[in-house]
Amino acid sequence: MGTQRDPGLGDPNQHDASALPAATEQVDWPTRLSCARAGLHAIIDLDQLATNARTLVRFLPPDVELLAVLKANAYGHGLVPSALAALAGGARWLGVARIEEGLLLRQAGLTAPVIVLGPPNHARLRAAVAADLTLAVGSLADVEAVRSAASALGRPARVHLEVDTGMHRFGATPDEAVALARGLASDPLLSFEGIYTHFATADAPDCRTLRRQMERFRAVRERLLAEGIHPPVVHQANSAATLRGALGDPDLPGRRVVRVGILFYGLTPDPALLLPPGIRPALTLQARLARCFVVHAGEGISYGHTYVTKALTHCGLVPVGYADGLPRALSNQGWFLVQGQRCPILGRVCMDQTTISLEAVPQAEIGTTVIVLGTGEDGAMTAWDAATLSGTIAYEILTSLATRIPRLYQRGGEIVGLADAFGLVWRDRMRAR
Repeated sequence: MGTQRDPGLGDPNQHDASALPAATEQVDWPTRLSCARAGLHAIIDLDQLATNARTLVRFLPPDVELLAVLKANAYGHGLVPSALAALAGGARWLGVARIEEGLLLRQAGLTAPVIVLGPPNHARLRAAVAADLTLAVGSLADVEAVRSAASALGRPARVHLEVDTGMHRFGATPDEAVALARGLASDPLLSFEGIYTHFATADAPDCRTLRRQMERFRAVRERLLAEGIHPPVVHQANSAATLRGALGDPDLPGRRVVRVGILFYGLTPDPALLLPPGIRPALTLQARLARCFVVHAGEGISYGHTYVTKALTHCGLVPVGYADGLPRALSNQGWFLVQGQRCPILGRVCMDQTTISLEAVPQAEIGTTVIVLGTGEDGAMTAWDAATLSGTIAYEILTSLATRIPRLYQRGGEIVGLADAFGLVWRDRMRAR
C-alpha cells in the first residue's frame, strides 16, 4: 500500500530550499536597507565605538594594552563590525567566550590576537589551534586536550592560564595554577603566553574582595617568578576594575592588558561608576509606529488588561516585544521616545508588539520613528534605565537583543553596512557587484 499524503500539505519535494531565490544576491542595497529601516532595527555608530576604544587607550597608562571583549555577538552590537571598530580605535587584542566566535573573526579576515576566554570546547580545539586562536585553560584536562590538538596539527597552541582567585567559576586554584604553569612553561607544544584572573566584585562599593583577589593573584605570580616562570602577558582588570585603576602590578614582569566589555560599548558597568569623558553608547534601537488608535475610558489594554484607561487615550502600536529582547518586566513602567516626548508603555509587553500612550504626541502617525533604547541624552530610555526597571543589569538588556533585529552600521553619518536575517553585508561591496 502506497504512502498517503494529506492533499492540503502539498508535495514536500516542491519546497526544497535549493529552489528558493538567493535573497542576498538578488536584493540590491537600497531595497535591503529600506526594508530594514521600515521595521524594528538597531543603529550602531562605528565611529562612536572606535572613539570609545580610543578614549580608553588614552585613559590607560601607556604600558597597558586594551582588549575589547566581543562575546555574545559583541554585546548585541555585531561581532565583526565591532571588532573592526575596536581595532580602528587602538585595541590590540580581541576577546570572545567561545571558539566559534573566534573562528568567525578569522573567517572575516581578522588577524589580530583573539583570546577565547571561556572554558574551551574540547571538540573544537583542532579548529581553534589551526586558526591561531589563543585558548584559556583552567585545568589539567584543558591542558591535555589543547596539547593533543596541537600535537595532531604539528604546531604549538597559544594558551593563557586562568587563576581562580575568588570568582569560583572557571580557572585553576592558586596551587593548581602553579603546578600547571610549570608544565606549560616547559612544553614545546604549548606557547604559554599569558596568565590572568577575573574579579567577582569590582563593581561593588566594598573593595575588600577585590583587594583579596588581587593579593592572591600577585602571590601566584611571585611564586612563579621565584621559579623563573613569567608569561609575557598578564591581565586581571574588567571594565569596573579598569575604572577603579586595578590594572595589575607594574613592578612585576609582563605586559599588562585590560579586558573591557561594556565600557567599549559606551555604558558603565555600574551606575555608581562614572564614565571617562567621550565614552557614550553606540547603539540605538528604534522602530516605527505600526498603528495609531484611540481607546475609550474604562477599556483594558494588552494581555490581562493590567492597564485600564482612565480617559479617552491616544495609543500607538510598536512592533517590538520580549522576543526581541525587550523585557516583559517593562510592562506598565517603561517608556519609548516619540518626537522628543516620553511615551509610557501601556499594559503588558507582548512577544512581538508593545502599546504606548501617544497622549504627549497625538499628532504622531503610522511610520513615525520610535526610539526604544537610546543614549539617554534626549530623554530616551537607556539600557540601564530598562535594566533598573526590570530588576536586571544593562549587560542582559544588550546581549538579549534578538538576532532577528537588523543591525545598521553607521560611519560618518551614513549607513555603510547592515546585518539582517541573510547575513552581514557592506554597502560598497554590494554596489561593486
